Amino acid sequence: MAQRKRTSKAAQKPSGMSPVLTAILFILGAVFLYSAYLELGTDNVPDAAVNSFIDKDADLEIHFIDVGQGDCSLIMWEGAAMLIDCGEREQAETVLKYLKKQGVKKLDYIVATHPHSDHIGAMGDIISEVEVGKVIAPKVSADMTPTTKTYERFLQALAEKALKLTAAKPNTSYTLSSSKASSEGKIPPKFEIIAPVDDYDDLNNYSVVLRLTYGRTSYLFTGDAEAKAEKDILDSGAEVDSDLLKMGHHGSSTSSSEEFYNEVSPDICVIQCGSGNSYGHPHKETMETIENSGAKVYRNDTDGNITVYSDGDEIFVKTENETSQKNNKKAEKEDDK
Repeated sequence: MAQRKRTSKAAQKPSGMSPVLTAILFILGAVFLYSAYLELGTDNVPDAAVNSFIDKDADLEIHFIDVGQGDCSLIMWEGAAMLIDCGEREQAETVLKYLKKQGVKKLDYIVATHPHSDHIGAMGDIISEVEVGKVIAPKVSADMTPTTKTYERFLQALAEKALKLTAAKPNTSYTLSSSKASSEGKIPPKFEIIAPVDDYDDLNNYSVVLRLTYGRTSYLFTGDAEAKAEKDILDSGAEVDSDLLKMGHHGSSTSSSEEFYNEVSPDICVIQCGSGNSYGHPHKETMETIENSGAKVYRNDTDGNITVYSDGDEIFVKTENETSQKNNKKAEKEDDK
């Protein structure tokens, strides 16, 4: 579990106050301390406080779905939803079941970061089964356009639903909104495309990189963009500073270069990789970078599904394995009675 890392000071009780004023200040102090729990980044936040924040305050959810050695992120806000990548084709059922469990019947946006099978393998199946609004993908050069069956299935699914690809253009912004939120006057999350900014000889560097902002919080999704693309992003002057960074290329040392990572300056890092993968992801260099920065890291291979909750001000993270461990401990205690 983790929250945004901020510093706060608890107010001291003033002396010489009347009992009524003291009681009021005590109540205010309790509320302040509850807020401080969420701000200090401690792992010892009471479950009741966590659950209260999730149930009453958090309206943005970001699910980093465990699809093994691949990427898949589901972003939800007030009935609106978007999907970034989806893993290999054999993960289609996993993703579709996850969407159903979350009550997602329509994906307002699908972002296919780049046409590698561990990112778009299940995309054709998902597009066929779910209502889809806009599909965003990089416009790659003619000589880099894939001829794989995976890419063909993706294009065929689009054609069958009369959907067209929207080219990912830097400095283009989109809003993740819903009619429900609009009627309530809420300000929705926005995301800006910041890459690809050039043509490349590597599909990884064509990855769509986007920055999602909600209130005072921000989240950077990088696909498999490597050091070359990262440098081009920085040279473009794009804003990358973010509270959370989805580490590039499954935690490979070819991504998350020192200069780029320092500019992002994340408090929370997420690595989407499969257990025991043959690539050795995440690489030692990447883990050392995160450790040296003091950021909290979450990994699908060790944490299972990872869910980020935010109210636009604070961020809280819960993991599947953490919840399972708590449930197991609870069951053990009940068995001991």
